[in-house]
Amino acid sequence: ALACLLVLTGCTKNYKTVDEYSNAMKIVKDGNSSYTIEAKQNVGNIELYYKSYIKGDKWKTETSMNGGSSYMSTTQYDGVDLLTYSQGSPYAMINPAMDMIKDEDSETKSMTINSQNPVYPLLNWKNGFNIFSMTETETPVFLNNKDNKNGFECRLIKFSDEREACISDKYGIAVYQKIIADDIKHPGQKQKTTINLVKINTSDIDDSTFELPSGVKKMDMNAMLDNISKMFKN
Repeated sequence: ALACLLVLTGCTKNYKTVDEYSNAMKIVKDGNSSYTIEAKQNVGNIELYYKSYIKGDKWKTETSMNGGSSYMSTTQYDGVDLLTYSQGSPYAMINPAMDMIKDEDSETKSMTINSQNPVYPLLNWKNGFNIFSMTETETPVFLNNKDNKNGFECRLIKFSDEREACISDKYGIAVYQKIIADDIKHPGQKQKTTINLVKINTSDIDDSTFELPSGVKKMDMNAMLDNISKMFKN
């Protein structure tokens, strides 16, 4: 015990279950008011790069197809609306799902909104791939308490034969997660999806980050359809 106090990096706390560990990591995450995350996701031969800003229940994630050199689209939740807009577009579309979940409980709303954030599986690593984790019947187990992924020390956890994640004790989030699922385009085949943390910063994020760019206005689906109808009439 004394050695652990003197050399913290050489000691790894043992947890009886992944649930116990998940609760401990929630405390770590709650201790950080903000996260700025850069991550890359590989689905088959496609690689997407994300830069995400998360503060409280607000988040904004920019998507790139060239490793972060430029970002083509943004998805964000500003605390009121779930929005999507492309680079240079004058409109931010309000996701119609907001109307569908307006009468749901707060947990369902939060899960639905956050599931639209591509980096969400890193933050909610225990249930981050919600559709798939709901079908998991195995008890998750620690494979390696002293693993390293993407330059981050982490604990490798197996959730099932199809899913594993590596969690950082320092940040409380996953630095890597992999899932193997049925390939929708190729029945009978499997497709691997991985998401890897590239950079992370826990400094406070200014609230202005979650404001729409100058000149960009919100638009709901009805207004968009109305505009299209007027264009055809003209």
